[in-house]
Amino acid sequence: MHDLPLVIFTILSQLIIGAFVTLWWIDRKTKTISQKTGLMISVVLVLLTGISLLVSMLHLGQPLHAYRAILNLDESWLSREIAFYGLFFFLSLIYTWFWYKGQAENRSKVGWGLGVIGALAIFSSAMIYYIPAFPAWNSLSTVLMFFLTSLILGPLFVGLFLQIRKELKVELTRFSIGSIIAGIVVLAIYVFSLFGGLPEAVATAKLMTSQFIFWLRILTFILAFFLLGMAYKNKGMRTASIYSVAFAVLAISEFLGRLQFYDTAVHL
Repeated sequence: MHDLPLVIFTILSQLIIGAFVTLWWIDRKTKTISQKTGLMISVVLVLLTGISLLVSMLHLGQPLHAYRAILNLDESWLSREIAFYGLFFFLSLIYTWFWYKGQAENRSKVGWGLGVIGALAIFSSAMIYYIPAFPAWNSLSTVLMFFLTSLILGPLFVGLFLQIRKELKVELTRFSIGSIIAGIVVLAIYVFSLFGGLPEAVATAKLMTSQFIFWLRILTFILAFFLLGMAYKNKGMRTASIYSVAFAVLAISEFLGRLQFYDTAVHL
């Protein structure tokens, strides 16, 4: 599948941005994350960032010439995406270094930059697909879905790490439940808008909803909502196992959704 590198890159990069911002926010809010744990999470995320950038180049016909794609910042959202993700990677290295050095004030300052640049990177990724030639992509839903992937996966990823390390001092289940609800609402609006759009958009909607993976994704939303809902009501269920299963289910959900995003779009 030619689009598989893009599926992996977009989901992984959005997860990473959401996770870094969550780590920074929890660190500032609670100041209870140990240096060892914070550094561990940061290193894992930096490694994943490097992997995601390498995977993204596999989509190019000539990966060794990928550097040329950054030469058109004035007009190309692809060039801006590369620039912002490159800057994000650089800032993530600095942020990780400050975890290593135990410099809380400095990493807090860099964290602001991570959040801003990360948001711009996600926005740039979404705008690449904001083109009239593909009616299914050419809407605000694309931007919202890309940001929602970050909100759905990133906080839960960090929450899982902190729960394993017994250092999760904030209640993340409410936020995760809200993100799932937002994801369901945006998906519903997206599908209904396609059915009310151009013939190519209607064709995309029919193709999407006729596939088993669309309904499997709905099932994953329901399952994750159920698991996190139980954890929200019962503090004793906020375990690493529950977070692990919920994260895995939602990761599968986002993967299926992104596959359909690329595979079902009908060209004008």
